[in-house]
Amino acid sequence: MNYKERRNSLYERLENEGILILCSGFEVHRSADECYPFSVNRNFYYLTGIEQKNSFLFVDLKTKKETLLLLDTDVKLARWIGSYLSFEEGKKISFVDEVISNKKLEEYLTKLKEENKVYLDLEKITDLGGIHYGEYFTKLVLDQNPHLEVNDVYPFILALRGKKDDDEIQMIRKAISLTNEALKAVLLALPNLHNEREVQALFEERIMALGKGTPAFDTIAGSGKNSTTLHYHENKMVLNKEDIILLDLGARIDYYNADISRTYPISGTYSPLQRKIYNIVLKANENMMRLAKPGVSMNELQQKTIDFLASECLKEHLIDNYDEIHEVYFHRVSHHLGIDVHDPMGRETILEVGNVISDEPGLYFEKLGIGVRIEDDLLITEDGCENLSKEILKDPDEIEKFMKMGK
Repeated sequence: MNYKERRNSLYERLENEGILILCSGFEVHRSADECYPFSVNRNFYYLTGIEQKNSFLFVDLKTKKETLLLLDTDVKLARWIGSYLSFEEGKKISFVDEVISNKKLEEYLTKLKEENKVYLDLEKITDLGGIHYGEYFTKLVLDQNPHLEVNDVYPFILALRGKKDDDEIQMIRKAISLTNEALKAVLLALPNLHNEREVQALFEERIMALGKGTPAFDTIAGSGKNSTTLHYHENKMVLNKEDIILLDLGARIDYYNADISRTYPISGTYSPLQRKIYNIVLKANENMMRLAKPGVSMNELQQKTIDFLASECLKEHLIDNYDEIHEVYFHRVSHHLGIDVHDPMGRETILEVGNVISDEPGLYFEKLGIGVRIEDDLLITEDGCENLSKEILKDPDEIEKFMKMGK
């Protein structure tokens, strides 16, 4: 990936003055001598290719000189945790002008006294709780330089991230392909598995063994009544052969994610009622593919999906009136996908060529113990969309036929 080209595209959207500062993020203490596994800030990774903690990018927007600050390798510490990137490696990955020690951070912050304007990543996640690294780093900058005019670079980066380049699309394809191979193993083994945790374990083992991938997010494997809980994560219930199991999962490769949902019969055969509900969701999934194209808004896709599901449920006497659809379908039909599973582009955005989005209608009948979700990943093209996950089985007849091969 050419990170230099991405940064140049960003600079074209900013004024030619001031300093741009980006930070990779910091480790978070967990307990005793433990930290949570470090996860790089995705905007920093998108623009530099660097996934190492305590890394900083300083860019003089007048001259476009780029300086990357990285950790020094401690020879003794390296025996315990391995070496950090060498400065040469950092430069080769990111294509910046120079790489220096992050011990010079204070010196670079002091230099800001000579500047009037700074661009920082001010992503907000306060509705989820916790402290975002950007808030911490902004305070660090402004405590020393309260005179600075602060500008938010976050929306400019998101505008770039929304339209995937060829390299990004290829990585998403790989993640989806790996997800497909792991799901085949699950399908063949499902009638012989004993509980939800075994389903999760088999899928995650396969993505790690087959393609050196990692789970894109916590695997959802909800059977029976658990299939009606949107983000069920306990995955501990014993499987009942009469139930279906809803899987929401995906592989991640080099930070690029697949996000797939499939709903399978544990016995290998859908009951008539399960198949009826399944087919409604499948038709809604395919209907959205016909609607998704440049110029359409995410909100429009949502409303048309609600209308479609309500109409079909009324025909099949699954609900008594239109308003009841909100009791059995209560989430969004789509989100953007990329180096975040939920790439944070707004739901009011208009689709453009190069967007990758999910297509995930669902129906959840708690009293029946039947929840169905079918999710594909779509690439928006000039004249519509391409289903990137079309190889992952979802036709109920094909699913039942494939599962018989494992018996």
